[in-house]
Amino acid sequence: MADVSFSLRAEHLLQEILAHMEDCEELDDFDMDIVDGVLTLEFDDSSQIIVNRQEPLEQIWVASPLGPAHFAFDSTRDDWFDDKTGEPIYDPLEQALTTKLGKPVSLL
Repeated sequence: MADVSFSLRAEHLLQEILAHMEDCEELDDFDMDIVDGVLTLEFDDSSQIIVNRQEPLEQIWVASPLGPAHFAFDSTRDDWFDDKTGEPIYDPLEQALTTKLGKPVSLL
């Protein structure tokens, strides 16, 4: 990451995801926040979606009811992509929210 450090890029992503979640009316009744670089969304049944940065690996990790996923920044595409599936970060987040809530959820 030449021009922008991983820490700044990761913090920006966490803030962006939180803003999209806060703007999503399907998520109005759920608690969500960022504390010490960890974004947590908690559901009524106490299950969670957790998005956090992994500094040594320069990755963003997502833990959701669908399982774990790891994302790295691709500077040529200017986005975060799953290191196994190649999906951009918002795709599995939306899938997890849609599965959990039982109705389509769009964050973008």
